[in-house]
Amino acid sequence: MDKEENQNPTLTFQIANGRIRNKFDGLGAMVQAVGKILKTERFVFPIYTDQYGNDLNDLLGKDMGYARVEAERMVKEALLADERVIKVEVIRIDETSPNTLTLTGECETSYGTIPIESEVSIK
Repeated sequence: MDKEENQNPTLTFQIANGRIRNKFDGLGAMVQAVGKILKTERFVFPIYTDQYGNDLNDLLGKDMGYARVEAERMVKEALLADERVIKVEVIRIDETSPNTLTLTGECETSYGTIPIESEVSIK
């Protein structure tokens, strides 16, 4: 294990279908961490710090143009709060329904690059 991995551990429980299956680390654990950040609303769950999760629910009821710009910023902010994340690039933002945006991109971490996808409802 190199020095960077000691400072930024990823060892965690592997969750599959809502059950703990194993322990794992490295890129696989980061994939799980990134997915969890994108699915967790910030400021709602007291077990997390106020820096963990995303603010995408704040876009409910907002104009689609505003939501498009803010969703990208919010996804980047949420992921970059994790010190293991180096860079986040949103490649596409698609209006998948009159009330839904889908963001796709990449999250570069200290363990490798992870594809990301996040769906944002505004109504």
